[in-house]
Amino acid sequence: MTPRLEWPGFRLDYDEGVLGLRWSYVADLEVKAERCIEASLRSRSADASSQLVFRFRSAESHTADLIVVRADVPTAQVQSAEQFIALLRREHGVSDRLTDEDEATELERVPAGAAGWVLAPTGPASEELFSAVMHRIENESENDAG
Repeated sequence: MTPRLEWPGFRLDYDEGVLGLRWSYVADLEVKAERCIEASLRSRSADASSQLVFRFRSAESHTADLIVVRADVPTAQVQSAEQFIALLRREHGVSDRLTDEDEATELERVPAGAAGWVLAPTGPASEELFSAVMHRIENESENDAG
């Protein structure tokens, strides 16, 4: 039996070492589970809903390419999501949340023409959001240092 999580608009399968993440009518992503460097379940709100977070490294382990995927988990599916993550940890040694050092790695923008892009090109609203987020991060870093 193939382990599967499913709720309206989303499905996550694990079959023969491949994770399949599918958002109905939006996107499909298949990634070898061996590329998964983090699988965690993070609490989102007081209603006990959560968010699945996966981080995948690129095929070349010496590169900084990283794919981060987040999927909201309904309250009724939280326990099943925990079991799914436990399976990934057992089968592939996938970590829970990465250390602060890993999360503090400098953010780098992947050039639009690079193979690391899943979707391209970005629209003006995305460009504006990216600039605003990077500006906020820079300001918070300066304020923390001062």
